[in-house]
Amino acid sequence: MTTSSDPVASAGRDGHDATPVEQLPTATSSGGRRAALTGGLGTVIEYYEFSLYGLLAVFLAPLFFPSADPAVSTIAALGALGVSNVARPLGGILIGRFADRHGRRRTLLLTILVMGLASAAIGVLPGYATIGIAAPVLLILVRFVQGLSAAGEAMGATAYAVESSPTARSTFFSSFVGSGGSWGYVLSAVVTGVLSLFVSAESMGAWGWRIPFLLCLPLALACLWLRRAMDDSPEFVREKAKQRLSERPFRDVLLKYPKSLLRVIGIQIGLSAPGYLGLIYITVFLIGERGFPKSQVYWVTAIAIGLEALTIPLWAILADRIGGRRLLLASTIAYVVLAYPLFLGLACTDSIVVVAILHTVFMQIAGAQTGPAWAIFARLFPTNVRTSGMALGYNVGVTVAGGFGPFIAAQLIAWTGSTLAPAYWVIAGSVIGLAAIISIPRSV
Repeated sequence: MTTSSDPVASAGRDGHDATPVEQLPTATSSGGRRAALTGGLGTVIEYYEFSLYGLLAVFLAPLFFPSADPAVSTIAALGALGVSNVARPLGGILIGRFADRHGRRRTLLLTILVMGLASAAIGVLPGYATIGIAAPVLLILVRFVQGLSAAGEAMGATAYAVESSPTARSTFFSSFVGSGGSWGYVLSAVVTGVLSLFVSAESMGAWGWRIPFLLCLPLALACLWLRRAMDDSPEFVREKAKQRLSERPFRDVLLKYPKSLLRVIGIQIGLSAPGYLGLIYITVFLIGERGFPKSQVYWVTAIAIGLEALTIPLWAILADRIGGRRLLLASTIAYVVLAYPLFLGLACTDSIVVVAILHTVFMQIAGAQTGPAWAIFARLFPTNVRTSGMALGYNVGVTVAGGFGPFIAAQLIAWTGSTLAPAYWVIAGSVIGLAAIISIPRSV
């Protein structure tokens, strides 16, 4: 990170003196706490909105992708979830460039506003029975817009937290961004769970599913109001004052930091292959394949992901003590070893309590990965191209292994006839992640 304190700042390109360095902001623990709060809160809302689609796929499927076979409808709906993630690499390029050129604060205001509007739009879309083929087309277009927005949120907030915190505490403070993402999934699970208690399954399929999406707009506007009070990160302010911003951050990432980019992609594949199954697909699997009651599954999902969200900062503290690389390596190995036994348990047990325990273990491994991972991403790039490098690598990894992960898991079961097939997807992604982690210099 660029935190040096030169005695005088270099002259600006227009010939005027830049702001003296001693007047520029510096990273502090209080600044890190504020960044963790504002970044984490925004990520809660962002991922609440983004995860609703996966949780409500069983209701959206027959409305937007009608088929005589309910499994085909569900697979199509999950495929639309994957298609929206195709937008992520493009969003990583566009929003990453915006963040590196114009600041982290403006970027985080933009992403939350776009996500809120797009999610509310899903809540008012008519179904296939009303407007025909236009219904799934419009749904996919809105999901594409959501993907563009989500592409910049997590990594933009992480860069903001790392750059606003002292180096020794940057992993801890940035972990609240990852934790916020998990809390967003918890919130969506709680909202859908409460709704399912008061709305019948028939009404839920007819109109009840729209309510959680419509709630996105006021939530996003409230978050937008909170973020307006944010200052930009001290590191970005210093880079801008010293006229060291990159004119073409995307090009610079490709030409100057290709190894760092490939490492982020590989590590994120190792995080997303299991992570997205735990966040989205296991819910669909338990309802669709195993036949557990929806309300029970929603609460189990909320508990498992909520415990993960609570412990991510604790895993980050452990990472600061033993090394983020070491913890990331151990947790990824854990998925290679435990993926098959965990899915075996989920496929065989009829006890919702056992399901809750297995899902919780699955998500705790994900938490141990997330705690150190995103701060490591930030340290692989300098400030002037940080968000571009992080966002591009992260979103390529998410698109490859996360966005299409639930779809691939459902297809693997359809092709093989085995409910254990998703475990092989988790193992394959984890092996790729291991290769990338091993390549990281021990000094990072």
